[in-house]
Amino acid sequence: MSKLVIKSDGTKTPFDLKKVVRAITRAANDAKLAPAEINKIVAEVSDTVLQFSESKDKIMSSEIRDLILTELDNMAPKVSAEWRRFMNSR
Repeated sequence: MSKLVIKSDGTKTPFDLKKVVRAITRAANDAKLAPAEINKIVAEVSDTVLQFSESKDKIMSSEIRDLILTELDNMAPKVSAEWRRFMNSR
């Protein structure tokens, strides 16, 4: 069975690690990090999200976001700041 992500509006969508990777990459690019650093951050954070998701059939999108931001706060505060800036501009 595929993992389901439940969005804030209640809709359900299959878990897609590519979306996680894209979001982290965009925030890291906005933070103007070097490509090697971006690759390292993306690999580590996406691996954490994947491990977290493996134990669940359903995941709230907010859980994924909070996990990503916690990881980014610890390893790349500039990236988490860019992520939050984007979220607040919506």
